[in-house]
Amino acid sequence: MTGGCTADAPRWPGPAGRGPVVAVGKLVADQVLELSAPLVAGGQQRVVRTTTAGGAPANVTAGVARLGVPARLAGWAGADPLADGLLAGLAGRGVGLAVVRRGRAPLSTVLVHPGGERTLLTDHGEGALEPADVRAEWLAGAAVVHLDGYDLLRFPAALRALTATAHGLGVPVSVDVAAATRIAAHGAAAYADLLAALRPDLLLGNAGEAAVLGLDGARPAWAPPLVLVHAGARPTRVLTAAGTWEVPVEPLPEDRLRDTTGCGDAFAAGVLAGWRAGLPVLDAVRSGHAAAAEVAAVPGGQPPP
Repeated sequence: MTGGCTADAPRWPGPAGRGPVVAVGKLVADQVLELSAPLVAGGQQRVVRTTTAGGAPANVTAGVARLGVPARLAGWAGADPLADGLLAGLAGRGVGLAVVRRGRAPLSTVLVHPGGERTLLTDHGEGALEPADVRAEWLAGAAVVHLDGYDLLRFPAALRALTATAHGLGVPVSVDVAAATRIAAHGAAAYADLLAALRPDLLLGNAGEAAVLGLDGARPAWAPPLVLVHAGARPTRVLTAAGTWEVPVEPLPEDRLRDTTGCGDAFAAGVLAGWRAGLPVLDAVRSGHAAAAEVAAVPGGQPPP
């Protein structure tokens, strides 16, 4: 433990179940373009192209499955051939599927710059997740349900219906927040209200997201019992009502850093798998760091198969 906290150790808000980790949201097609040089307006260069399933729910379930833990993707997927292939790829990884299908899958173009940093360009696709789509069987036997904070901006009513079902079944809820720019554009206070309405047990985000939500100072009243703030190579902060802890990140060799896309989702996968296994919180955070390092070494947000 570091950071001067006087409490013995952070604790989970409650036990996770023994069933699958269920991630709910939209399925996205990720087109990853690895740039060979810095992008120049009006220029031309060759790229390495990779297309995979994407979006936080798909990335998290793929990460959980790679750790040998049952995983289920629930929510909305396109009804187009592109989504057919993405779903087949996830099933091949051992991810269970429980999705409604309509419209066209969203497409993200991910520009991976030299050094591993990325720029994300996304369209909405054609379709959405509606409150009437939510099924209690999506959460049958779930250990924990995980939600994507981007989807909270797009279909909040459906996610409120989903979390109400989860709470009714006694399933803990985890939320990974949207990007700081999206939160600021929506209004930090309004976004905090959306989060509070879900009554999550665990909140995850990076340092920039935590700052815009006011989680880098005094603990706001709406904050859930456990908050994890990851910051790349810097220590992850673990926040509870009892205090704050810091968990250092093992250094990643430069030749292992290929693409940061999906590292936050991989971190969430490691943490959720650790919660399900009953690991102490700090050990689960270390598992999240290890999972993120695996994804950083490959193009795209999916872990190596």
